Amino acid sequence: MTEGKWYVIHTLAGHEHKVKAIIEKQIKLLHLEDKIFEIVVPEEKVMRVKGGRKSIQTKKVFPGYLFVRMVEDEEAKRLIRTTSGVTGFVGAQGKPSPLNPEEEYWIKKFIEQKEIKPELKVKKGDRVYIKSGPFMGYEGQVDEVYPEKGTVRVLLSIFGRETPTEIDHTQVEKTS
Repeated sequence: MTEGKWYVIHTLAGHEHKVKAIIEKQIKLLHLEDKIFEIVVPEEKVMRVKGGRKSIQTKKVFPGYLFVRMVEDEEAKRLIRTTSGVTGFVGAQGKPSPLNPEEEYWIKKFIEQKEIKPELKVKKGDRVYIKSGPFMGYEGQVDEVYPEKGTVRVLLSIFGRETPTEIDHTQVEKTS
């Protein structure tokens, strides 16, 4: 069993990594390694397509938040609360509330994530235009989105029949 519990810290937007670095430095200076074990800024790598070029970017999953695995200790809480850029712990009346096991499971998934997910700009129900590939020029409705594969299933009217067709997300464009 891992030591400590996971807590959520609210930070100023855009300061997550700076706050993490300050806290990690203070942990070493104050010898609190036995009270604060891990600090995570949950991020995922997404593939974006802009101007026909693919690029891999890192995107914060929870902007403005850090996740800290620690024991609930006055000295540790004081260090975090007094760190520049921290607005406080998430919890009732400022009292830190640990994450429940299901929430903890999802944080661990982000820590271990290695795969790159494509950034999908369409969702189920959207009307789309097929801008490239064998179905170029067709319009249809998104029936299903498969983010892990980077594809969407679009219902196309082919020969007067509605036909579900799986298409790469880069080949579709949302219409109004």
